[in-house]
Order: sequence, then structure tokens, then C-alpha cells
Amino acid sequence: MSKFTWRIENFSKLDAKKLFSVAFIVNDYQWRLSLYPKGNNADRHLSLYLGVVRSSALPDDWSIKAKFSLALINQIDRNKTIKKDTEHTFNSQESYWGFTKYTRLDQFHDKTGGFLVGDTCLIEAELFVTDASSPKKDLDSSADSMYIQAQSLLDSLPKIQSASETNVTTTLEMPMFKGHATYAKEILDKLISSSLDDLADPKHESAMMQSLSTLADNLSLFSDVQAKAVKDLKATYPQIMQEWRDSRQVKKGSDHLWTTFEKTKSLLEGLVKTYEAIETKLKDLDDKKKEVKTELEGVKSRIQQLKEERVEVSEQTKVVCSLAKDLFSKVEEEEVEVDCAKRKLEQSLKEKWASIRQLFA
Repeated sequence: MSKFTWRIENFSKLDAKKLFSVAFIVNDYQWRLSLYPKGNNADRHLSLYLGVVRSSALPDDWSIKAKFSLALINQIDRNKTIKKDTEHTFNSQESYWGFTKYTRLDQFHDKTGGFLVGDTCLIEAELFVTDASSPKKDLDSSADSMYIQAQSLLDSLPKIQSASETNVTTTLEMPMFKGHATYAKEILDKLISSSLDDLADPKHESAMMQSLSTLADNLSLFSDVQAKAVKDLKATYPQIMQEWRDSRQVKKGSDHLWTTFEKTKSLLEGLVKTYEAIETKLKDLDDKKKEVKTELEGVKSRIQQLKEERVEVSEQTKVVCSLAKDLFSKVEEEEVEVDCAKRKLEQSLKEKWASIRQLFA
């Protein structure tokens, strides 16, 4: 039994008729969940399905018999989780299967219901393939598997600001140091709220040391607790700054590693987008292929029809040809008889005419 969890964040901001999860692999087949937030022609119900990805790339006779469950997790009370089980034989005609009326929309959107918490919902799918024809191992399935791994990795990466975004050094406007306790205290008040990165600036560090030295001789400006803090800070400030600089050296190595990671992540995101663009083009071509296939089927049907008509015409031609031969044979016989009769008649007429001529000789 394989398990997959789909986390959908910012649910109320998603303006799509149909949502798809990332793909996951079970038994060398790619699967994904499909959710209709407003229902799939279902009266006020949420629709949820499990489907096979890229089914058009599979052999025409593919089939997968599977048992599966789809669960809408109750994030407040797991005992109230909605879980529905079913089984189905997935094939080219029915590559998606599930529940058109999974749960009522008002129940799902109930703020106290526990299904949509912090505008986030959780869906879990458990899948067990009981019987399946083996999918063709080819470059397509290998590429798809690599895409799924890359997309899953990107989805799992935390969104953390890089050092270049967090290390912003500010420039403090310092009052002119005049060696007087009042000015020294003003400088201390400005610097004490600064970050250690700002204080690492040589000018700021020097100003801090000078102000601490002056104020150490004028502790009456402070309360007892503050006076002790001034003396302690004067004694430890150089060490604090040195340790901070040492830590920054260590962090530089980390920053370099982070920069390298960001570049690698950016490259990976670019490759994933390229893959998705190719996938879109392949889908368009696959649709065209189906159109051409439909046209080809029509052409094949027409060819078969014409062949059948040709056979029928051939049979008719055979009959007519035989009839024509018989008639021609009879015509020839008739012509012979007519020719013979003609010759006899001509001979008789010639003899009679000769007799008539002799009467007038």
C-alpha cells in the first residue's frame, strides 16, 4: 500500500475549476489527484479523483486494477477525517476515477469543521495496485520520473532569504565626538541599538570605544545597573567585536555555499520550466496526432467502403460481361444466318432477273 499526501495552501485564493497534485509513482505508473473546488457538475459538493498521468502515452490496451482510498483530513480531530474507499480498473477509456460528490461544500468550508484550517487543506491517498499490464520502459517514463523528482525537491525546499538579502549594512549618522560626557552618552544611545554588523564598521567601533572610555569616568550619568554595564562593556567590547568578526568569516563560507545552492536551484527551476514547456508542446502534438488518427480512421473506413464497392461492381461486371459474351455469340450466329439468307435471296433474285431479261431478248 503506497501513501501520498497533498497539501493545498491558500485554498480560497485559488481560482481554478480543477486542481492537480504533483505526480507520484506507484508500480512504475505515474498517478496524481484531481480536485474540483466547486464540484464537477455536482450540486454543492466537492469532487475528488485519482488518475493516471500521461495515459495517452501508454499502449492502447493498457489497464491497471487498483484499490484506493481518498481521505480529507480533519486537522482538528483526526477521528472526524472523511475517508472513502473504492476500486477500479483504470484504462484508456477511464483513466480517472473517484467521487463526484465527495463531501458537501458547506461542510468543507465550515471554519470550525477542521477541514480547511489556515486556508490549507490536506488530502491523503492510499493506493494498492492489484493487477496491471507492465508499462513500456522508455525514455519518456525515465524523463517523467526525473521531472517528478525535481518538482518534488523544489516543492520541499524552504523559502529562506539568502545572505545577500539579509546582510544590509546601515550607515549611522554619528554626532561629532567632542570628548564630553553628554556627547559620549548620545553616541552610546545611538550605537547600543545597532546590530553587530553595523558596529563592526571601524568608525562605529572606534566611536563606541571612545564613548565607553569617556563614560567610564562619568558613571554618575547612569543608574547603578547601567554604570556596571558600561564598565563591563568597556572591558569586553574589543573581545565581543573580535569574536563577531571571526563568526562572520565562518558565515562567509556559508554564504558562498548558499549562493551556489541558489544558483543550482535557479538552474533546476529553469530546467523544470523547460520540461513543462516541452510537455505542453508534446500534449499539443499528441492532440494533433489524435486528430490525424481520427482522420486516418475515416480514410481507412472510406478505403474499405470503396474496396467493398469495387468487389460489388466487379461481381456485377462479371455478370454483365458473361451476358455480353452470350449475346455477342448469339449475334454472331444470327449474322451468319442472315448473311446466308441474304446470299440465297440475292442469288434467287439474280436468277429471276436473268429469266426476265431473256423474255425480251
